[in-house]
Formats: sequence, C-alpha cells, structure tokens
Amino acid sequence: MNLKYSRILLSSVSLFLVFEGLDAFSLNNIPLYWIGVSLLVSIYVVCYMFGFRTFNSNLFSIRNWVIYGIFITLVQSLFNDVVLPKYASTTYFQYISLRLLRVILFLVIIYSLNYILKKYDYDEILKFFLISSIVISILSLISYFSYIYGYSDFPRTRQGSGGWTQPIQRACNILRNYGTFREPSFLAIWTVPFIPYFFFLGKKNKIWIYLSAIPILSVVLSRSLTGIIAFVSATLIVILLIIFIHKKVEVNLILMLMLFVIIVFSSSIFSFQFPPDQSSCLSEQDECICTPEDRLDELKSSSNVPKATFGRFSEISSRGLDAFENTAFLIDYVSENGISLFGDGYGFSNISFSYAADEATKRVVDNQIIYRNPGQVVSFNNLYANILMSTGLIGLFWFLYILIDILRKIVLSNNELNHYLLISFISTLFVYSYQAEELSTHLAMAIAFGLNLMSNEK
Repeated sequence: MNLKYSRILLSSVSLFLVFEGLDAFSLNNIPLYWIGVSLLVSIYVVCYMFGFRTFNSNLFSIRNWVIYGIFITLVQSLFNDVVLPKYASTTYFQYISLRLLRVILFLVIIYSLNYILKKYDYDEILKFFLISSIVISILSLISYFSYIYGYSDFPRTRQGSGGWTQPIQRACNILRNYGTFREPSFLAIWTVPFIPYFFFLGKKNKIWIYLSAIPILSVVLSRSLTGIIAFVSATLIVILLIIFIHKKVEVNLILMLMLFVIIVFSSSIFSFQFPPDQSSCLSEQDECICTPEDRLDELKSSSNVPKATFGRFSEISSRGLDAFENTAFLIDYVSENGISLFGDGYGFSNISFSYAADEATKRVVDNQIIYRNPGQVVSFNNLYANILMSTGLIGLFWFLYILIDILRKIVLSNNELNHYLLISFISTLFVYSYQAEELSTHLAMAIAFGLNLMSNEK
C-alpha cells in the first residue's frame, strides 16, 4: 500500500511539472498551471484520507511557517475591505484563494517528496522529473525555430493579469525563446534548476550529459540574464566551496559549466532579428532601420548571445540599483510604508503595492496620464520582498533561518547528491531575488531533498 501511494505521488508530481511548464496555455479560460495545482493537491488530500501518512521531524518548522502565513492571510482577508485594481482578471476572493492554494501546493510538494524519498532512490525520482523538463525544453525549441523558419507557433491561450498576452514577435527585436511560457525569463527560471541533476545522473550514465544540451540550449536562447548569470554564478560558488571545504574537485561540475559556456558562445548561430515595421516608414522609398535607443538597448538587440548576456550584466552592474527599476521602487515603497511585524497576508500586500506602483510610475504625455501597468495587480518580482510584506519580519526571518539551516547542512553533507542539489538550490534562490515572487516548485523540491539529506545524516 505504501509503495502504491509513493507511485501515485511520484507520477502526480511529474505530471504537475508538465502542467507547470505549459504556462502559456489554458483550457476553457482556466490556466493549465492551476489545473495542475488543483489535481496535485486533490490527489494528495485523497491519499491522506485513505491512510497515507508521512512523518519527519525536520518538516515541523517549514510546516508551521506555512501555517503561520496562511493564518495571517485569512485574518487580513476577513477584517479588510479590499478593491482589486481595474483590470484584475479575478475577484478578490478568487485572488486570495489562489495565493493560498499556491502556498499549500508548496507544502504538498515537500511532504510528497519526503514520502517518495523513503521508497525510491534519488536516481529514480530525478529521472521522472528530468523527462518532464526535456519535454518542455523540446517544445520550447520547436516554438523558437518556428519563427525562424516561418511556421506557426503554438496558440497561446492564457491571458496575463491585465487581460492580454505578451507578444513574441516585435519589430526590430531579437527573437527570444518563450517556449511554452508567457515570458522568456519564466522559461529560464523553470528550466535552470533541473540542469545540475542531468550531470548527477550522468555520473552513472553518460546519456544524461548529452541530453542536458537540450535544456541548456533552451535556457540560453531565452536570453534571460537572470537565468544564465544565476546558473553560472551558483556553479562557480559550489565548485569553490567543494575545493575549500572538501579539498577535492568535482569533475562533472566543471564539465557542466564548460558545456554551458560552450553553448552560450556557440548559440549566436541561432539568433534571429525581426525586421522593422514597414508601416512606420513615411514612404515606400524610405529605408526602415532598427536603431537602438541606448547602450542597454543596443546590447539587448545584439545577435551575439555572449555580448547580449554578459555585456548587459556589465552595463547593469555599473549602474547599481538604479538599473533595476523595480528594485529601486520597491526600496522606496518599503521606506515610505515601513515594515510590519506580522505582515499583510499573501495577495493583500500585492494589491496595496499595485496602487502605489500606479502612482509612482504615473507620467503625463500630451496632456494624458500614462501608467506603466495600468489597473493591474503588480508583482514584487522578489520572493523575499513578498514574504516580508506578506508575513512580516517574523515570517521573513523564520523563512531565512530554515533556508540557511538546510543550506549549511547540505554544504557539510557527504552525500553524492549534495553538490548538484546545492547548485540547483542557490540558482533558485538567486533568480527569485529579482525575477519572481511566489514560493516555487523548485524551491520546494530543493528543500525536500535537503531535509531528506539531513535525515539520512542523522
């Protein structure tokens, strides 16, 4: 019976990863992602009702932290009358419910993997997950090359928070790999944490190293500065940690970094720039050209992938925080509104932030008021900011304590998985400091693996 539950949960988590990877698609106006979330949580609940139980004392802290966040959210929702921004695609009740469902999913994945890890080896579990990542990566490359060779892309049916989808084809812009996601950086954020595990499995079977080229190319063609820099930085950090702490060199990690860099420097042959918009020319005799607005725009528009990636990194770094508009505004917002001890609850904090963002980005053009994200629910674009605003100082310090404790024990562990897990973990933590804000599947996976390593060490 226990083995049956573990098979069900392993298959369910793997299927969910596919649903999560199909971010740009909906079924009857319901995003496939949320269908996947509902299925996985429902399956877990049914298994629990029929006798499935899991126990690990290491889970208590993360479980209690999640419960604390849910409690704060419920209290704030019950005692505050909130009006959503004009173009919000859900009601307030739906919006808060979805935020809570995502938090619950985070805990469900941790608990599910904790149980699965008692029944299966790391290798068996990772094979299921990596197959999911290969499927999504292949679909992304099909989408990318469809624009180059003039074929139709997949019909993207999921709307954004403002009721529209983000266009892929833009005049004069370099083609970026959106894949099955609504934004290229989402593809990179989702794919990067899987890459180290290909090389972990590659220690026993070289085929996984060859297969790693598929997700790596998918990430590189997304031209996501956050994803690429996160992976390279995390890998270098772990290589140095191993040398200084364990006094050895992990050859597969160096091989992984070399392969990644090689693909970065060779991927320029797949670059493609959309032609200028002829309708913007004053006459048929005019030559429409693509002229960059500034140095950063020039780098973004470069067909040279290394130049576009590392050049942008250098340019942005030289500007400091001013280059990160969202981060700079977030700091101003926190300084003006202060920091709560207990937080405003998941979702509620975003709504307050959205109205402030409208005011901060308001401009007057031709006697008309223009907003950057008019009437939308705005993301913090930072996991730690979201936790701080949603659960307060208590929630943030509690969360950081859990992460630091797990990271410390992974670094000191002698388990053969720990080096690869650490790269995945650090990459995830890095990208969620800038590009996204919600508790992610990858973070849940890394925590579950880390807690299991801690249990094994005991």
